[in-house]
Amino acid sequence: MRKVISVIAMLLGAAALVVGIGQKTFWAPPETVTATMPQLDGEAPLTVIESSVNDPKLDPVELVIKAKGEFTASLGRSYDVDAWVDNAAHVSLTGVDTENHQMIAKYVDGEAEVPNPAGDDIFFDSQSADGTMTYRWTTPDSGDWSLLLAAGGKDAAPVDISVTYANDDAMPFALPLIIAGAVLLVFGLALLVMRPAKPKNSANTQHSVAAAAVVALAISGVALPMQPQDDSSATPSESASPSDEASSSASSSAPAEESASASATESASESSETSDAEPTAYPVLTEEQLKNVLADVQKQVGNADDKQDVKALESRAAGAFKYLRGQRYEMLKKDYKVDKPLTLNTQVLRSAAVPNASGAEFPRVISVVTAKDNDADTLPQALTLVQKSARDNYQVVFAGQMLPNSSFPGIAVGDPATKQLTADAKDLQMTPEKALDALADVLTNENSKQKDQFADSEFIKAIHAAQKSESDDADEAKVSYKRSVTKGDTYAVSTPDGGAIVVGKLNNKALFERTENADPLKSSDKLTEQLLGSSSSNGNVESTYAEPVMFYIPADGSEDKIQLISADQVLLTVKEVD
Repeated sequence: MRKVISVIAMLLGAAALVVGIGQKTFWAPPETVTATMPQLDGEAPLTVIESSVNDPKLDPVELVIKAKGEFTASLGRSYDVDAWVDNAAHVSLTGVDTENHQMIAKYVDGEAEVPNPAGDDIFFDSQSADGTMTYRWTTPDSGDWSLLLAAGGKDAAPVDISVTYANDDAMPFALPLIIAGAVLLVFGLALLVMRPAKPKNSANTQHSVAAAAVVALAISGVALPMQPQDDSSATPSESASPSDEASSSASSSAPAEESASASATESASESSETSDAEPTAYPVLTEEQLKNVLADVQKQVGNADDKQDVKALESRAAGAFKYLRGQRYEMLKKDYKVDKPLTLNTQVLRSAAVPNASGAEFPRVISVVTAKDNDADTLPQALTLVQKSARDNYQVVFAGQMLPNSSFPGIAVGDPATKQLTADAKDLQMTPEKALDALADVLTNENSKQKDQFADSEFIKAIHAAQKSESDDADEAKVSYKRSVTKGDTYAVSTPDGGAIVVGKLNNKALFERTENADPLKSSDKLTEQLLGSSSSNGNVESTYAEPVMFYIPADGSEDKIQLISADQVLLTVKEVD
């Protein structure tokens, strides 16, 4: 009997070892699995891989993207990618079906052609490939990010996409089988070699009971599944993995659909809790994006300045900045006595009012202070840039050197308190549009009732002094000034203290009216003479100026005054009028 039990134990042990080791080796599932794309209804110029594909449970997610030719993959915040796609036809990838190892995707009908998205400012990064790209999903910041694929915007975007991820299939009984097999082998060998003395009947009975117990233990061990079984054929105790043990009593009899639904609900709840803990206000540009934008602005505007080419400005200039720079180009080409336009220096970013995306509808506005170096004596420049739509790049609408004794609030990129404002924004000492009207009145009239609203400014003093000098030099002519605001050139961004940075353009017309028998009007400088076409005039003369300005408006209730940050006066035309 002892030998029979010994042989049975060793056979069972060997079988358990073979099965256990097999589950760790030749029966083991692959370490990774790959999900592929389903068949789709049509072709589209864009493919959007949404953030939900980057499932933390599948980390790390590695995408393999294949195409017939060249294509680009552009990473951006999900809401920015959606804004760029807009009404275009696209394929949307929303997740991975890990049970069937297939991508979850759908075709969305829309516009058949779009511009090439590669390199647009709205994207954090764009990578190109020819044929195949292996993309390891990483995000530069918290929040949802999406990947936009395109093959130039006219050809069909890549849809041959696969995702490789760690295989969750496990062999949970491999280790117990190996241990049980080893124990049974040792027990069988020990039972085979030992030579016990003839025991009494009671001892015989005890040994028989012990042997039976060992055999029972061995049999129970062999009863464990020798290969993976489907959940449908396994009992709750056999199919429950360690992570499922806590809930097996409540959900083991539920249908698969209900179980999946419960898991999705729990996942959504966890996601909601996570999102509540994370900041929801993200800047419209990261600091890295902003620096790249400013570097390209300096490059493109510098190239246009060298060529004195207005068309070369179009990619990075708009509004008053583009108009005034174009006028300066024309004057330089005609050899007018005028300075070259201000060279933009954006190497060093000193401060940046970059609004968060929660209320930053298009056009988006940012204001920054830059310099060519970190030297404290270097006069910084103030710029405002506007992005008209998701598919447009940022363009400069204002640029000027900061005025002496002026200041720009120190704001870090990504400060959630920075918001985009409209021209009629409230909660300020006055709305931006009213502040521009007030400034126009203060510049025109030295005794304006609005003058106490503004802090002392060298620019305001210089304007008043120049206007007084013009009146004195006009002899018997009457001089009047009329200023207006170009409504479309007004932009505003809030500051963390509740104030606002505002840019705008004033139009100034200076009219010199000769009285009868008065002496002819004489040109005051070379540029005026060149624009008028004569050194003097026997009629009335009108000079037109543009005055681009940037200023700070304090919050409502603040004791501070409105402060000019940057301003300039640009002479545009001089002509005789009736």
